[in-house]
Amino acid sequence: MAEAMAGMTLAAPLDVNRHGQLRFSLPRGHVLTEDNLSQMAANHAEFIFIVEPDGRSEEQVAIDTAQVAHRIMEIFSGANLSDPALLALFDQILTYRNA
Repeated sequence: MAEAMAGMTLAAPLDVNRHGQLRFSLPRGHVLTEDNLSQMAANHAEFIFIVEPDGRSEEQVAIDTAQVAHRIMEIFSGANLSDPALLALFDQILTYRNA
């Protein structure tokens, strides 16, 4: 928490519970303010997930995306993608690996 600064964006919701009661909450995508940081400290928030900008160039993103797609196609090469369950798994893995 010591590294958190105003202007950072939450990558996941923040919920601080104490004795089973919600004490403090911020939604995913919220941009932190100095007031938020004070509230987080006062409510003993232990950690947060912060959005980090992707430092890759558009060209590198395209290369990485193509490599991921190729590897997933290799893994699923023997699979019957007309099966809805396998197709859903394929789509989920492809989406996850390209996030």
